[in-house]
Amino acid sequence: MTMRTFKKRRLYNFLTELEGSSSHFITLYIRPSSFPDYIHSLSVNSKPGRYLDEVREAVNAKAVISKAEEYKTGAAIFWEENESKYIILPPFPITKNKFLIDRLDTSLLYKILERKYIVGVVLVTWGSYAIGIFDGNNLVESKIGTGYIQKRHKKGGRSQKRFARRTEEQKKDFLRRVSNRIEEKFRNYTLDYIFFGGNKLIRKPLIKESKYLESRIEKISGRTLNIRYADKEALYCSLEKITQSLVFIC
Repeated sequence: MTMRTFKKRRLYNFLTELEGSSSHFITLYIRPSSFPDYIHSLSVNSKPGRYLDEVREAVNAKAVISKAEEYKTGAAIFWEENESKYIILPPFPITKNKFLIDRLDTSLLYKILERKYIVGVVLVTWGSYAIGIFDGNNLVESKIGTGYIQKRHKKGGRSQKRFARRTEEQKKDFLRRVSNRIEEKFRNYTLDYIFFGGNKLIRKPLIKESKYLESRIEKISGRTLNIRYADKEALYCSLEKITQSLVFIC
């Protein structure tokens, strides 16, 4: 099994190529809350039943389970009779369970790709942040900022303790500032999803600090975008990362 990252356009092309196949497929769509249990609940007393056993084994692979827990978007599975076997974790959640025998059905995946989402993005590292809202492909709101946080103090004793207290206060002030900016930029929009990027360790304390985020916890993606810097360039690049899918080739 190999895992690949597909950008939105690449996934479109992939689905088009798949639709050109004349082989028989099993098609499965599984909601996040049903993955992978829905597969284990199915029972087919025919040749496709054998392929279901293969699917069950594949979705229980450590890499698939780990990434499915991270994405929390469910899975689309296209299992061809001869050789093409794919598990796809889409960028946004699958909304219903579906099981088809001897038929390739890409319609639900296309709906996810074609829908126009309003997405909030919060990129944060200690000392810098970039906040934005994408309406479809357009960045309609943004705010870039910084906050001073002292670097690590190498001295010991009382000096080190004073430094630690000061640093903690600076971090709290920074989180309050970012929280206020999130409220200012996000409050006038009805967001479909919110994505974090940057330092993973900031995610939890920032959510705790922000009443806005706490009240919309169900809209926050389980993924943390792998972004090193919280700046304007990273904000523009974040949409590509948000809309990419993971494809397991079995």
